[in-house]
Parts: sequence; structure tokens; C-alpha cells
Amino acid sequence: MASQIALDTNAYRALDDGNSDLAKIIKGTSLVGIPIIVLGELYNGIFAGSKQPENLSRLNRFLALPRIDVLHIDELTAKLFGEIASGLKRIGRPMQQNDIWIAAICKQYGYELASNDAGFSNITGLEVIGF
Repeated sequence: MASQIALDTNAYRALDDGNSDLAKIIKGTSLVGIPIIVLGELYNGIFAGSKQPENLSRLNRFLALPRIDVLHIDELTAKLFGEIASGLKRIGRPMQQNDIWIAAICKQYGYELASNDAGFSNITGLEVIGF
């Protein structure tokens, strides 16, 4: 079982919706990472949705948990982004830029990524956990 797992946006939503398989995976980890890009996508969904106060409150409670680590971007992240993006282009498997940033952050900080997005499997050196 992974000691550090980062959540993609679809993983946070699944966990928030009560996905028991993902909850079991997360329970066995020492740290749960939220890439800053995922946090932005979550806020976008919250502010565009009809249950803003409820969803914002749930997200804030989640972020306040001691095992939660918000993963930020720096120069190394940018370098990894460039390597991943060019590698995907070379193999004819481009993906959304936000997803490339998420992958770069996970590689940088050594997190496995919980996601149901199959495109992440094309990224060398990124461990992906489906649920």
C-alpha cells in the first residue's frame, strides 16, 4: 500500500461521495496530497455549483485534516511539466495541461496518484491507483 497518495479531482469527488474502495486505500496512507491544480478545479466546481456553502464547508474540513498536504508548483514542477508534455507529444498521447501539471506535481513530491483518468497511464514514472 502506498504511503503517499495524491487525489485527482475525480478521486476527491469519489471520496466525498463515499467510495468505500478509495476510502480503504486512503486509510492506509500516511499522507494525502492535493495538487494545487486539483484544488483549483475543486473550487471551480464549488463556485459554479448550486450547493456552494455545503461543498465549500466539506472541502475546508477535508483540507484541515492533519494528513492532508497541499502540493504546490515551483521551478522543478515546471521542468517536469515540460518533460511530460513533450514525452506525451512524442508518443502521440497528448492530454489536458491541467492533468500534466497534476502528474508533474505527483512525480516531484513522490506521490502515487489516485485517478480514474486512463490518460495518466501514459506518463513514465507516475504510479496511478485506480478505484
